[in-house]
Amino acid sequence: MNQQHKEYASGGDDRSSLVLYCLVRRRDADGRARFLVVQKPGGWTFPPTKLRPGEDLYCALTRPLGQDLGLPAGSYFPEEELPMIPNDQDGPSYQGLPARWHLYPVDVSLTDEAAAVLRDPRPDAAWWRLDELLAKAHEPNVHAIAHFLRGQRPDLTTGARTRPSQEALACEWAARNRGGVRVARDSEIREALAAGARALKLRVADPYLPYQRQGLGFTWSFFTPRDKQDVHVHGLPAVEVYGVFEGRLQLWHKPMNERGALMWQTVTAGPGDWIEVAPLFCHFACWLDPDGFGSVFKAAGAGELAGVGRIGTAGKTLCEDCSVNSQCATHPRMDELVHQYSLPYEQRDYDRIRKLGEEQGPV
Repeated sequence: MNQQHKEYASGGDDRSSLVLYCLVRRRDADGRARFLVVQKPGGWTFPPTKLRPGEDLYCALTRPLGQDLGLPAGSYFPEEELPMIPNDQDGPSYQGLPARWHLYPVDVSLTDEAAAVLRDPRPDAAWWRLDELLAKAHEPNVHAIAHFLRGQRPDLTTGARTRPSQEALACEWAARNRGGVRVARDSEIREALAAGARALKLRVADPYLPYQRQGLGFTWSFFTPRDKQDVHVHGLPAVEVYGVFEGRLQLWHKPMNERGALMWQTVTAGPGDWIEVAPLFCHFACWLDPDGFGSVFKAAGAGELAGVGRIGTAGKTLCEDCSVNSQCATHPRMDELVHQYSLPYEQRDYDRIRKLGEEQGPV
């Protein structure tokens, strides 16, 4: 066993001492990123703080960003925790840290409010590009993070988020709602939905994002037209319920075992309306307005699995994966709506979508 492994195996503080470095970025006119740096006794560095035992990331961020830089609560969000980097033992030593500890870089996004506070930073803060940082900062540990970014994460040096991501907003909400009773405010739901292009799923059978809780056969989500829709069918015993808060939602549906394109039927729901879809009904839901807002509940008595699965045993099965897909025709109007919803939100023709949805015909 080499000396480094002996140190880790000894059970000393070197295994758990972490210093958080906040990677706060803004975008230059040419698209490149500038990093926020602050002046500390050891020189210029990314905003740092030592993590305390049992402390979560959100609490730790309040010291370098809230207390030191004066950013309002709820205006800075951790986006990504990057790999740990062993400290450079030739660098400066700090009170309360052992000789060997780890650098813990975290990418952090800002709201417009926080960005305004930092637009003209104080004398002990500045915005530097990576090459400036390598030239002006002298601490080896700061150089180690800069070299990691240049070599392993160049994507973080070529731009910056202009606002927090949907996942960061939802994770921060979940961190404030850890107990058995969680409250999702209207403004919080809308802010998270506006920040992404997917549904906000707070409970799912198999959680795949940090803010989600296990649904135990029950899923709970919110969605807007930004969330792409697809044609699918749920196996027994899953039941799906759509609720409309704003806009108009059109549902195309037919029993899975019925043949013929004219078996597809439509129903349009407005604010305050709910639509229940029984198991083994093929369906496609689309918003006829670009500013729709609704909720989806789904439950399965036997504990439905998440994602795409086989009919009757797990989750939803997409049209192209259905066992009877080659023997089932979809209506031409529905096909055009499906095509529109396959496009990114900004590229859809909502005048055309409205016309298709309002068209009278045999369906």
